[in-house]
Amino acid sequence: MRDAPGLVQQLQRFCMVRAADILPKGHIRVQTGFLYPDGSSVDVFVVDDRRAPLLPPSRISDLGQTMGFLLNHDVKPWTSKKRRVQLEEAISLYGVDLVGGALEKPIADTQDSLRDGIILLGQACVRMSDLLFTKRLQLQSAFTEDVEEFLADADLDYETGAELKGQFAPVAVDFLVRGKTTTSAVLTLFSRLPAAAHAQANEVFRKVHDLQAAGRPEQRVTLLDDTVDVSRVYRDEDLRRLELYSTLLPFSDRAAAHTLLAA
Repeated sequence: MRDAPGLVQQLQRFCMVRAADILPKGHIRVQTGFLYPDGSSVDVFVVDDRRAPLLPPSRISDLGQTMGFLLNHDVKPWTSKKRRVQLEEAISLYGVDLVGGALEKPIADTQDSLRDGIILLGQACVRMSDLLFTKRLQLQSAFTEDVEEFLADADLDYETGAELKGQFAPVAVDFLVRGKTTTSAVLTLFSRLPAAAHAQANEVFRKVHDLQAAGRPEQRVTLLDDTVDVSRVYRDEDLRRLELYSTLLPFSDRAAAHTLLAA
């Protein structure tokens, strides 16, 4: 690659670049300001074409890292038509091609083209990695189904997707369970990723806080999927805040959940 050290210096002055260095194979690794859903940095690479070492770079690539991210979370973009369409829409918007599992963007021999390419490829990587949330929604649905199966097996009287009058607007809860003397507004909390867990915990908190502020008579119960490493996935302050406005139970403790909801 022509004048790779000089190109690294130029990249390090670009606001969307956190770091840049030359790899042993000659590619320039660029740590961008974009993030994958798990909080890790999106890296793109200025590809060194060994067949034309005296020419400027003509393409940048993620070298398959975004596809690897999805596969590590058991998301295979080619397994369903819906995902294939979502992937095609995500990358075509940015003029990016999928070549053998790697996202690639052609660039011209100008600083502006390289900088624009880094932004566009970085955005395409983020959009592609968002396919993870299609898997998360499926898993969330599966967890909610597990909770419903538990309620049915326990012969509890329940209603799914109930809306309760909140302080400012209706609040949707996952289940409204009627025990012998107490009615419970039940919300489920499930995630595999810390960033998504924080967002979901905030949403559950918004709901239980609104229900309490509205003076609702139902007891508020949050069932937490604890098949994950809770201390790694969830922030301690998020869980402690939820405990102020609801009874937070690990779903593995079925006996405690049954006792609370059947009361």
